[in-house]
Amino acid sequence: MNAMLMKELSKLSIEERRALIDDLWDSIESELDGGTVSAELGELLDKRAEALARDPAQKKFTLKEIAARNNVKL
Repeated sequence: MNAMLMKELSKLSIEERRALIDDLWDSIESELDGGTVSAELGELLDKRAEALARDPAQKKFTLKEIAARNNVKL
């Protein structure tokens, strides 16, 4: 991964990075468009869905929101 991007991402809080991960997974899921998912990816997605179900009030951020708060251009 690009070193500059990693440096910028490391400036995000843990909560913001977790939200970014969730957003990335969501984008992957939408690109798969109902296609087949590997067992490993399916298990990971299931775990993330379970975590969200346990804490539905968890604040979620879009990539644009995270970038704006950290003065990062997308």
